Amino acid sequence: MTTLRSAESLWKPGAGYYTEEARDLLRQPILPDLTRLRDRRIRDLFRTHGGVESGRSVLEIGCGRSPWLPFLARDAGCQATGLDIEPEAAELARANLSGAGATGRVICADAFDAAENSELHGRFDLVYSFGVMEHFADPAPRLAVLRGYLRPGGRILTFVPNLRGVNWVMQRLAALRILEMHVVYGPASLARVHAEAGFTGVEAGCVGFYDGWLSSAAGAPRDLRRGLHRWLCRTSGRAAQAWARAARGSLAPELDWLAPHVFCAARQG
Repeated sequence: MTTLRSAESLWKPGAGYYTEEARDLLRQPILPDLTRLRDRRIRDLFRTHGGVESGRSVLEIGCGRSPWLPFLARDAGCQATGLDIEPEAAELARANLSGAGATGRVICADAFDAAENSELHGRFDLVYSFGVMEHFADPAPRLAVLRGYLRPGGRILTFVPNLRGVNWVMQRLAALRILEMHVVYGPASLARVHAEAGFTGVEAGCVGFYDGWLSSAAGAPRDLRRGLHRWLCRTSGRAAQAWARAARGSLAPELDWLAPHVFCAARQG
């Protein structure tokens, strides 16, 4: 990909990315589903690579209606803060926290503007994000800003969608426009941009077995192609869940061409 298409429109009201409203989340909050292999493995990464434990201060970048912010606040006992540039997304994050009975702070601001967020500098044990960094052609200087929010020895956990292999095919079928909004990362390339940003102890890999709903058709016309994509998502997702349950995780490896996410873990330095 030579030109990265802007993804800014996706987060706007009515664009199709956020399908819930604040009142929905107050009634039925979204939390990690720990019966699913992917969410259990992500939880384990928070523990092993994120150093998450009670009393830790954590910051989520692009928190939207994140399931993990209330989980880390309520279930892990962390002091949770979220940052999101889009006002509606920030409101959804607040509603999800409240609906889950969790305590946390959500700030509507540009996470990559160090001056705007000077009060947050050096305050956190962990900074993490899901599906954010792949939308920027200049990730290293942006990651360097995030490094400034960490205490000495603090950690970062970055998750991006693994748009390679099967997932690339599924997203290409769903909407080429959305595929062009993403930098396609593997573990090595995601680790490299963290090292360029000044992080140390960099580790990267894939997480999760398979997620049939990783790809998105948001904004695509409702035609035969979109119907086929929806059917494939539903069928492949159910098959993967059944396989993972039957295998009890032992035969559900995290493969480069199949896993839904790539992660990178590193230290402030």
